[in-house]
Amino acid sequence: MIFKQMLVNFTGAAIATLLTVTPTASAQSSAPPSLSDPVLGQTGTQVSRMQPPHPVMPTLPPLGRDLAVKHGLTVLLSQRTTNFNHASSTQAKNMAVLAKRLNGVIVAPGATFSYYRTVGPYTAENGFYWGRAFSGDRIVPSMGGGVCQGASTLYSALMRTDLKVVERHQHSLTVPYLPPGEDATVAGTYLDFKFKNSRATPVMLAATADLSRRYLTVAVWGKTAPPKITVKHEILATYPYRTIRHCMSKASEVGVKSPGQPGVKVKTWVVTEAANGSIERYLGMDTYKASPRIEDAVCVQSKRK
Repeated sequence: MIFKQMLVNFTGAAIATLLTVTPTASAQSSAPPSLSDPVLGQTGTQVSRMQPPHPVMPTLPPLGRDLAVKHGLTVLLSQRTTNFNHASSTQAKNMAVLAKRLNGVIVAPGATFSYYRTVGPYTAENGFYWGRAFSGDRIVPSMGGGVCQGASTLYSALMRTDLKVVERHQHSLTVPYLPPGEDATVAGTYLDFKFKNSRATPVMLAATADLSRRYLTVAVWGKTAPPKITVKHEILATYPYRTIRHCMSKASEVGVKSPGQPGVKVKTWVVTEAANGSIERYLGMDTYKASPRIEDAVCVQSKRK
């Protein structure tokens, strides 16, 4: 039962080529999507992926300023924007759902924010759609797939503040929208993302999903400026992926089902500037699996003399 729940709730952001979710009349059909169709807007099924990813972080105007000012929160503590170019049409809708639920959330001094309590449950009944999920080193259909991108974008923003993260879990594979070490996966109530407002004043979250440009932006507002914090990563190792070939009888059946991606081991820490110098704080070490390249190919058999 736990394994089935994990399949339903892990994000599926890492694949860029594997599956497209085709909306049904109800858009939140109980039937899982096909695994063979290309992602909407892409030509063919094969798109290479660099590893580890270093996505461009666009600079956008401060998000949610007017609402934050109404609460007396005039300082933008941090803001991060990730792309969801990898997302199917219905997974993109999940971005809009989670952004709406994060936007305007106030976290009181001493209070702990729970991503699941704010955004979940990640079900059709709660407004979510089919997307993609990680299961070990593979990608599978997932109701609510993509919700982890909201947790990851928020985590990336919080890493650059003085707020305390109290629960965070890495993905099994790297994601294409953030560097390794800055992601956060969520799954039901047993894999949550939480942070505590360790400040003496409230903080506010602002979030939006731009469906045309495929940007998800999360901002954190407060009353006083945090110290200058720089996030550092060091790639300690990479792990090659293997190739799995399935023999097909017809040329029309060939294609790349998954492009494959190496695994990576990364160390992450932050450097905080203080009056008497800089202070380094170790955040942890994450190891991501390699995901196999899966091909359907026509097998050529040699003739015996």
